[in-house]
Amino acid sequence: MPCNINPNNIDGNYPIAGQDNDSQGFRDNFSNIKANFAFAKNEIEDLQKNVILKSALLGSTLDNDLNNAILYRAQLRSFTSSFTDLGPKSGIVTVSFLDANVQKITTTGKIELVLADFPTSVTVFASIKLWLSIQHTVDTVTLPNKVTYGLNNISGFDSQTREITFASTGEYMFEFSSADGGANFWITKIA
Repeated sequence: MPCNINPNNIDGNYPIAGQDNDSQGFRDNFSNIKANFAFAKNEIEDLQKNVILKSALLGSTLDNDLNNAILYRAQLRSFTSSFTDLGPKSGIVTVSFLDANVQKITTTGKIELVLADFPTSVTVFASIKLWLSIQHTVDTVTLPNKVTYGLNNISGFDSQTREITFASTGEYMFEFSSADGGANFWITKIA
């Protein structure tokens, strides 16, 4: 948005001291000042809606939702990924992309995964890491049908039941990623 504020349309030398001044000069100055305030208001509100902030503006909460805007030529240092512990779970468990980049589930029985809320754009690559804390070797994880790639590299995966069985209890990490808007997913065992 270009800056529309024009300080040059206000006559700083008006009124002229010691002489009768036409009221039109006052009206012109006030009109231009009012127009500049309106421009400033619109431009400030636009900035408040669209800039990336380090902290919340007065009277608001911090929300830097970039809505898939492209950032380029950025150098990142010491960045982190969001993490959430979904806690003890069994049955159908929804893992939402919107909750965190790394999520943990502690199994208390069989799990049926649902991968949700991945970006629908086919121009982005999105992934989450899922930390599974397997408590019992009978705790299996059933993968959604949308997990179509990388399955041959997952030990304990049964293509008939779509279940992963685990030879021992412990901590396992998988990454689920999609480059086609969540229509299909890769699975990669990380640990």
